Amino acid sequence: MAERYVFRPLAGRMLIGFVISVWLGGSAFADPDEVRILGRSAPIEGGGFALQWAASGFEAHVVGKSLTATVFDESGENWLNVEVDGQRSALQLKRGAADYVLFSGKPGSHIVRVTRRTNSQGGVMRLLAIRSDGAIAPTATPKRHMLVIGDSITSGYGVEGADQHCRYTKATQNADRAYPALAARSFAADLELVAMDGWGLTPNSQGSSSTMKQMAWQTLPSDPTPWPHSKSSPQVIVVALGTNDFANGDVGIAFAADYVAFIRKLRGAYKKAHIFGVFGGMLDGERYLAGRAAVSAAIGKLRQAGDDRIHFIEFTPPDAPRRWGCDWHPGLDAQQYMARTLQTQISKYVAW
Repeated sequence: MAERYVFRPLAGRMLIGFVISVWLGGSAFADPDEVRILGRSAPIEGGGFALQWAASGFEAHVVGKSLTATVFDESGENWLNVEVDGQRSALQLKRGAADYVLFSGKPGSHIVRVTRRTNSQGGVMRLLAIRSDGAIAPTATPKRHMLVIGDSITSGYGVEGADQHCRYTKATQNADRAYPALAARSFAADLELVAMDGWGLTPNSQGSSSTMKQMAWQTLPSDPTPWPHSKSSPQVIVVALGTNDFANGDVGIAFAADYVAFIRKLRGAYKKAHIFGVFGGMLDGERYLAGRAAVSAAIGKLRQAGDDRIHFIEFTPPDAPRRWGCDWHPGLDAQQYMARTLQTQISKYVAW
């Protein structure tokens, strides 16, 4: 297959430098419209798109026997899930631009799904080009759409670790095995995950003054451009915030006010969506009780004000062999429990 290398600057404040881009021969895309984008992304001038949120990626229908992607990863720490016809594998990215064979096998019709396993703090990755010996087209967009705004629990931090004593690495994180992705898959719904490890609504545990109050409305963590919410119309919104707010003590008064204001802003953007405020799965003792009380009270206040499409869910995962992942984060069993709990509650209120 003949190749042509075109060097072009990437547009936007986080798209700096030069990369290898376009291919001749086979099928290639330089436009996000040629695949179905999963989650939030930012277009790159000249073709391709940038991804930073966990669980974001693309899905395509490929008629051929192979698919190769050119990806630029700014950190060399990120991992992808590559799913071909339901068979999933993990792919570790190299720093800089490189070609990755997503699949190579028998010719035929294939559904290829590629999503980011790792968290937003791993930096931006850019999908620059894709090629196949056959044809590439976007898959159909599901009618069901779920928006989840959360933290490390929702992005699968340490979920594949052996227990609570293991040391977190990017290899132990897998957003596809966290409860938002598990629940969305059970409903055949698209997932739009907006999550920052260590962040909450009040100044976060990592010492930053920035919070999810601002970040949730951005296109990418590294791109402050407001996300055009007209692009998505979720019927279900899950707000999974509070763990990092209460991790270092009781911030109930400030948190409750921020939580109510945050939900009201969401309601202004998504007037018909059912909003589920969830809490639990990680903290214990007084911190847990304070956080639970604050979230529950804020939701009660909103319901009393007339919003009957907001609901409270408490996660209390039972002891199990894989209850814990790295750094006392929910493990595989806990994430599956939370997914089942969320599925049950969604089914009560939404005709999915």
